[in-house]
Amino acid sequence: MSDNTHFDFSIIRTLRLKRGFTAEHLAEKAGLTRATIAKIEGGEGNPTLDTIRTLSNVFQLSASELIRLAEVDQCEQAEITSFRDKGMDVDHIFFPGFEIFHIRGCAGLHYTANPEFHENTAEVCLILSGRIRVKIAGQIYEMGSGMVMRFKALQEHEFEIIEDADFLMMHHDLM
Repeated sequence: MSDNTHFDFSIIRTLRLKRGFTAEHLAEKAGLTRATIAKIEGGEGNPTLDTIRTLSNVFQLSASELIRLAEVDQCEQAEITSFRDKGMDVDHIFFPGFEIFHIRGCAGLHYTANPEFHENTAEVCLILSGRIRVKIAGQIYEMGSGMVMRFKALQEHEFEIIEDADFLMMHHDLM
C-alpha cells in the first residue's frame, strides 16, 4: 500500500443494500448496535479488527477482503507486455493478484498450460470471437463467441483454436 492509502468503510452500506439488509438487521446479525453501523456507514471513526471480522463474516468475506474493499488508493496501472508464442499474438496485462492474457490466434494452434505458472489461482476463459476447444482435467469443452468458463488453474488444461479466435484468459487469486 502507498503512503496515501486510507480506508472508507462506508462500503458496508453498499454491501448491506446489495444483500437486502436493513441497518437494524445487519446490526442484529453482527451483534453490533444500530449506532455503530450508522457510524461506520457514515465514514466516521475506524472499526476495530473484531468489528471488521464480525462484519466480514456476515457478508461471507474474509476480513482481508473487506479491508481491501474499503481501501481507497490511487487507481492501479497495469504492466502490459506483448509477445508472440506458438503462433499466437498475446498481450499480458498484469496487476498484483490478477492478470489477463488477451490471445489472438489462427485455427489449428494448440497450447498446453504449464502448471509451474499456476498457484492458488482460478482461470476464467472468455471467448470474444471464434471457437476454441478447452481440455480441463480430461474433460473437453467447445466454446464460441460470448461463452465463459471458470476453473482452478492448477488443473491440467490445454486449448486448441478450432476457428480463428480472439479470447481472454484471466487469472485471479483464490481467497
